[in-house]
Amino acid sequence: MGLQEYQNKRHFARTPEPAGKKSTKKGRSFVVQKHDARNLHYDFRLELDGVLKSWAVPKGPSLDHNIKRLAVQVEDHPIEYGSFEGIIPKGEYGGGTVMVWDRGTWEPLGDTQEDFKTGRLKFKLNGEKLRGNWMLLRTNRSQGESSKPQWLLFKERDSESQPSEKGDVLLESSRSVLTGRSLAEIASEQEDVWSSKLGKATQSSNKPVKRRKLQIPKDLTTSMEKYDTKNQEFAGVRLTSPEKMLYPEDAISKLELAAYYQMVSKWMLPHLTDRPIVLVRCPEGRHEESFYQKHPAPGSPESLRQIPIKGKEKTEKYFVVADVKGLISLAQVAALEVHAWGSRSDKLDYPDRLIFDLDPDTELPWKIVIESAHQVRGLLEELGLKSFVKTTGGKGLHIVIPIERRHNWEEVKSFCRQVAHLIVKYDPRHFIANMSKVQRHGKIYIDYLRNARDATAVAAYSPRVRSNASVSVPVSWKELGKIPSSSHYTIRNLPKRLAKLKRDPWQEIAHIRQGLVNPIKTLALIQKNRN
Repeated sequence: MGLQEYQNKRHFARTPEPAGKKSTKKGRSFVVQKHDARNLHYDFRLELDGVLKSWAVPKGPSLDHNIKRLAVQVEDHPIEYGSFEGIIPKGEYGGGTVMVWDRGTWEPLGDTQEDFKTGRLKFKLNGEKLRGNWMLLRTNRSQGESSKPQWLLFKERDSESQPSEKGDVLLESSRSVLTGRSLAEIASEQEDVWSSKLGKATQSSNKPVKRRKLQIPKDLTTSMEKYDTKNQEFAGVRLTSPEKMLYPEDAISKLELAAYYQMVSKWMLPHLTDRPIVLVRCPEGRHEESFYQKHPAPGSPESLRQIPIKGKEKTEKYFVVADVKGLISLAQVAALEVHAWGSRSDKLDYPDRLIFDLDPDTELPWKIVIESAHQVRGLLEELGLKSFVKTTGGKGLHIVIPIERRHNWEEVKSFCRQVAHLIVKYDPRHFIANMSKVQRHGKIYIDYLRNARDATAVAAYSPRVRSNASVSVPVSWKELGKIPSSSHYTIRNLPKRLAKLKRDPWQEIAHIRQGLVNPIKTLALIQKNRN
């Protein structure tokens, strides 16, 4: 179909929906939008051939494999539409309230092109509400004046299917997966945003026109200003190309990343402020070329502070994040990862945090990784050191130890090396302190090398350059066993976690005063007895 029909039906000077264009990137996103227009219905959309193939499902999807729901194929929508949640003005095409009811990725179960052509499309959904195997089956009938093709959408029998008598997912999970809002709450929160870029449709009218804007989760932002189709002032930081997809398979835009950085600012800044940082930048999205940036380049955002650091051969500048504006600037430069030093700018040669990076072999069960982390914690307690843990957003864990700034990097690195090798001696079956991937098979590499001047580790609450935009998240030791994987938390589900927390799991980390003098002595005694 292409996007011509979609664009012809809409006046983008009057509606907040994205005009969009066909994507050249290959992705497998899906979205289900609850749409309260003339009639309440659900719009089911699968990313295919650079657009969202779309069906209107009057009664919505069912988890009961015995129930088949009518799905009327409608015009293709742009990929950006997967992030749209808001109000289409009355009188415009599809006027009404739109909610992102579910979203995620999908996997074809067959030859996608051939199956779509023949009208028997089987696929697996990986969403927050809809999961498992599904099917779209085209019938021989058509719907309405324009003879729109009719399909049937239904769940296939698997572990994710559920008899209707056990509940209705539409009623039990009725809120937005982006904002947690109901349709009524979305409808009551329309904002008056005036256009500074009027199209032909508005130039002959004296009526004010609502400005086109990207929709982002309400709980990810508290202010939006001056957006037009090319740039945006977001919390005082100018974003260019806010609609650019940085995680295309998940339809996560630069704007949504900026909103995430703002939302987590009060959690993230205490672990980042005044620490030199290194960025992993992906200007064209995570699937395209990425690079590490240690030093500021000409044209770097002014809201990112720069400090000179004297190296072995010369003095060079580094970025430092000082406030919320600095965090949001990370989104502007498409920084999908933030890595921080273990020391602060006022005393660079004396770290205040040690870190052990537990990097497991990919085949090692997550349960073993958790058990091993508790082993490391136990040894550190024997040495008199309290530690904290966080997911990496990948496959491992970071164990972080706050210390007083009395020991230089050489002393710290020596201590951490001895601890790592002692752990390997205690449990050589599960641990290795050697970087060799060949020798790492079935084991956890305990990386102590991050405890060195100008070495870095991914910062708490930093996103990762991974699918689903997973995040490195501080957790308590008690809850560690309840987390299904290191990549469980993402920029989309983390806000819900933070909203439910009664206390920060790392609340004590800034107030603990522990040195290394006694732990170094204790370590020496343990080593002596061990030998």
